Amino acid sequence: MPAPPLAFLDFNLAQFLVNCLAVVGGFLVGYVLTGGLAWWLDRSLFRKTTPPVIHRTVRVLGGVIAAVVVALLVFGRGGGGVGGGQGEGIGSGTASPGSGTGTGTGTNGETAAPSPAPPPAAPAKDVPPPEARVRVTVLGGPDVKDQRFYLVGDDPTPRTLAEAKAAIQAKKDSAPEKLGVEIRFTARNTLPRDHPAVTLLADWARDAGLAVVFPAESP
Repeated sequence: MPAPPLAFLDFNLAQFLVNCLAVVGGFLVGYVLTGGLAWWLDRSLFRKTTPPVIHRTVRVLGGVIAAVVVALLVFGRGGGGVGGGQGEGIGSGTASPGSGTGTGTGTNGETAAPSPAPPPAAPAKDVPPPEARVRVTVLGGPDVKDQRFYLVGDDPTPRTLAEAKAAIQAKKDSAPEKLGVEIRFTARNTLPRDHPAVTLLADWARDAGLAVVFPAESP
């Protein structure tokens, strides 16, 4: 489809005018600064012997040099990402015509490939089945009284760490097969895995030769 008349003036003209104003401003700044420098040199070194025409020529040259520098900065950066679809090419992907803002997500016009899904976790080895585990529920928050963090099995009586160890050890001694300790958490007042009440129990169970399992929260 042909572009409408004056379509090239959409954003390019506005950017061009801004760049031109910047160049004019650069000329004025260079003109003034060079004039001040020439005046200072004339008073300090030449004792006011420099002809006025030299002063004017130096000012004009200073303004021209400043304008050229500004022009290189504003016109020499690939259009600034406005119009023409050039863009900066840094993290913005392929530029769309007329805007230069880009539509992709990669760099230098390349769309980032989706990251592969992580492989499923391998099942733990030597983990006893659910029927060969001692369930220990760790309490938290206001549910804990006198350091009684633990509910062993279906017993609703909270226990201290020493009492929980004794109950687990008794079950281990009477079990005909290898046992594991299944550490569970309540749905409310849940403790983090690195809480001392959790790590002390888990470390003791491992030292006692018991496998430690952390399933999902208990209902």
